[in-house]
Amino acid sequence: MSTTINDISPSRLTPEDLKTLAETSENPCVSILMPTHRSGPETRQNAIRFKNLLGEAKQKLEDAGHDCSILEPLESLSTNFDFWQHQKEGLAIFLTSDQRRVFLVDRTVPASVSVADEFFVLPLLRSGEDAERPLVLSLTWDSANLYRFDGESLESMPTEMLPAKFHDLVLPRDPEENLQNTSHRSHGNAGATSTAMFHGHGEGEDKIEADRRQYLSIVGDQVAGAVYDSGSPLALVATTEVAGHFEAATDVRVDAKIEGSSSQWSDEELRERVCQTLSIDHKAVEQDTAERFAAAIAQGSGSDDVSEITAAAANRRVDSVMVCVDNLEAAELNSIVVDTLRHGGSAFRCAAEKMPGNATVAAIFRY
Repeated sequence: MSTTINDISPSRLTPEDLKTLAETSENPCVSILMPTHRSGPETRQNAIRFKNLLGEAKQKLEDAGHDCSILEPLESLSTNFDFWQHQKEGLAIFLTSDQRRVFLVDRTVPASVSVADEFFVLPLLRSGEDAERPLVLSLTWDSANLYRFDGESLESMPTEMLPAKFHDLVLPRDPEENLQNTSHRSHGNAGATSTAMFHGHGEGEDKIEADRRQYLSIVGDQVAGAVYDSGSPLALVATTEVAGHFEAATDVRVDAKIEGSSSQWSDEELRERVCQTLSIDHKAVEQDTAERFAAAIAQGSGSDDVSEITAAAANRRVDSVMVCVDNLEAAELNSIVVDTLRHGGSAFRCAAEKMPGNATVAAIFRY
């Protein structure tokens, strides 16, 4: 989620955040976007660029007759060394009179300042926003975490019992007591039941093996419910050993595997490995989506005419809209995207060579 700038602890933008930004309508809405350097001496350029953009925002506010005090919470950032040492590829800041939100972006965004009655979200659109986003299960013998992958970042996807440590799911117990005592919890819409179970009988390796089977079975139940509810494919991040035991202990279908133990990686390393493995599939989905738009336009249930799409978006008629990456600074296209997201549609960017008929924007209508 987002955070106030006073906390100076920005986080990654999620699709839910993007929709919330699109739903904001206030005058003024100030949007400041900029590319950033992750590390090294170049990080000093971050503060300089930000200071310049802040000056541009002040000028635009003055020109529009607005009070520039809305920018005061940002002024200390230009001299905050620690803040600029912890960046990604881009930074996005959004302000209204009573709202201040800051996000890290995993790709470069153009430096821009907007003062309008809506936030400028166009450069933040992700590729294939309406495509299936696979689930990613990060699994070790010590812990299990489930994420949703949108092509660029991982978003935690909690279930009733995940994320969890091994001993959250397989409970220590006096061996004299009955191992059949269980704690039942239901999940999802799959109608299955997951169980926090006690350590089984036996000694040494037999006991460890029994506990691990119980652990994997419970994780499998949780993941199966999430897959059932979402219809998404599943990628498994695990060592060969853990992956083999998981598939043997459950009926969960694994569509892709990422070899390794996430316990030895940072969050960023995990994200990068997932991106490397799943990016090819994501690009293929993007191509399929472009073809779907072209078919809708040919059949009259879509359009690539900017004026027609603008009117349709304002009238809640756009189901999904695709914008060319070469046109991510156009205010008119931003309004199309904002109206589409406000009314429950989806919006995403696409490479110029995959746009139907080399169009600037394409849309599929609801009716």
